[in-house]
Amino acid sequence: MRNTEMKDNIAQDLYEIYRKVKLYTFHRIFRKITTKEEDSLTALEVLSLDLIQGMENPTQTEFARYINVSMPNATYKLNSLEKKGYITKEQSTEDGRIFYLRVTEKTKELLGTSERYLDILYRRLQREFKPEELKVFEKVIHAVSNDLMVELDRYVEYRI
Repeated sequence: MRNTEMKDNIAQDLYEIYRKVKLYTFHRIFRKITTKEEDSLTALEVLSLDLIQGMENPTQTEFARYINVSMPNATYKLNSLEKKGYITKEQSTEDGRIFYLRVTEKTKELLGTSERYLDILYRRLQREFKPEELKVFEKVIHAVSNDLMVELDRYVEYRI
């Protein structure tokens, strides 16, 4: 296989993985929008919950900066999610002005399909590949995730 052909194949496969995950995420978001008044969530609220979970307990300020809205606007959105039981706000013991956002079990149940699917995918990998092949895959995927996507790190660290 020529180098350019391999590059094209890898690029296409990476794009296809990204496309499937993106579409699956959108499907999950729109499937979770409910019409029950007490639990009703908009697409933006589900995205916000997914973001808060992914940010791993950000402060209200970090969340507002990440989604590029004013603090009052973010506070309004967060108060709605808190009232519906999807998040809690935990006051910092060091600085009473700071509140950390925590997703509740209700949110974890709502968004938990990703983790379940990753477990399924890993079991399929175990069936399909030998342990030594999985070791190589682990090394490659770790390098991609931790070393080769440095331009995206600023979005993961969310200190924009």
